[in-house]
Amino acid sequence: MKFTDGLWLLKDGAKPAFGFTVTDVQTHDKGIDLQVSTRPIRHRGDTLGGPLLFVNLSSPSEGIIGLKVKHFGGVAPQKHDFELFPDVPPTPPNVQTSKNPTAATIVSGPLSAVVSTVPGQYGIDFVPTSDPKHLLTYAGPKSQAVVNLPSKWATMSASNSGVLATDVSANPAGISLPEFLRYILIELNLAGGEQIYGAGEGFGGVVKNGQAISVWNRDGGTSSEQQYKSVPFYLSSRGYGVFVNHPGEVELEIGSEKMSRVGISVVGEELEIFVIYGPTPKEVLRRYTQLTGRPGLPPLWTFGLWLSTSFLTDYDEKTVSGFLQGMRDRKCDVRVMHFDCFWMKQYEWCNFTFDPDMFPNPAEYLRSIKEKFGVKVCVWINSYISQGSSLFKEGLEGGYFIKRTNGDVWQWDQWQPGLAIVDFTNPAACK
Repeated sequence: MKFTDGLWLLKDGAKPAFGFTVTDVQTHDKGIDLQVSTRPIRHRGDTLGGPLLFVNLSSPSEGIIGLKVKHFGGVAPQKHDFELFPDVPPTPPNVQTSKNPTAATIVSGPLSAVVSTVPGQYGIDFVPTSDPKHLLTYAGPKSQAVVNLPSKWATMSASNSGVLATDVSANPAGISLPEFLRYILIELNLAGGEQIYGAGEGFGGVVKNGQAISVWNRDGGTSSEQQYKSVPFYLSSRGYGVFVNHPGEVELEIGSEKMSRVGISVVGEELEIFVIYGPTPKEVLRRYTQLTGRPGLPPLWTFGLWLSTSFLTDYDEKTVSGFLQGMRDRKCDVRVMHFDCFWMKQYEWCNFTFDPDMFPNPAEYLRSIKEKFGVKVCVWINSYISQGSSLFKEGLEGGYFIKRTNGDVWQWDQWQPGLAIVDFTNPAACK
């Protein structure tokens, strides 16, 4: 989220309270706890009221340092959260903390964070333990804040502009936002020439500098700014990565609001990030996947070339065979033939039945292309059932669809007329 209007001004109505000076620092065997005032403390009267930022630095595993910024601590815990270390246990970090009159330091193996506690100069430097003069990144002045933002600036954010907000058939009541939304903001410095990669699947430039990215899963198609695979993690060319430990919408301004910073913001009262050291990209990714989980290795054939009929191609058996033969003639080995949605009859998705006009004998046809071209077959399916599908009546009578709060089946007309979505929390629907 952008909170500024150019370099000089804030967006109309935006009220940020930036961390300014450390008023209390506690070091212990698990990390550092800070109280950070958002205004100068000249006398005791300045301590009457806030906001006050409660900041914690800790290390869940060697070479990883977590930074959590919290405003109000009485908010109910989130119902959904990322599971950390689901596959591989953490590497004991052997945390070491220390403090002196001007700084507090946490060390986790090869990575250290140094907090400036000088009055009015609050900031955090992330450095290699072996070379503390080599700055990886830092949160400098006015880099952490609690921000009250008029909701008019958030109506087009990814989480507020979906079908529940814009489509009356999807949600007749619409979405009513409060007058102001509360954000937590953390900014990290970008060095000259530093390049940022990742932040989920994207169809723009591989280097993300200059891009504003909403980490939020949407069905926006390719060649757009939207993401099918939303991942709140980015990798820096300076030997570190950042994982944002937040399951909701994460808004990243990667040198797109302030040219020398990555801005990370979420709606709520707290935000936690993990700075992950390398120094090589391989080491960053090793620690990152240790923290968040590692995928299983798919079968070898899945790494081969996939060929799709594409979305709107008017195709039948002859067309598909022509695609495969054309690839063979060009000496391009295809491992998987993907049939996009129109393998089923129009208006009947998903009925799991090949269109008899285009594929009169699907079992025999699929057997023949497997034999002739040596391909695996993938067919497009989705978790919704059109009202025109032969399965709709069964789902309706069995109570297999997601319902509205008044008991009606949730339906809308996007993609298929009157489609309903299968309720996979219903064991009977899963069968």
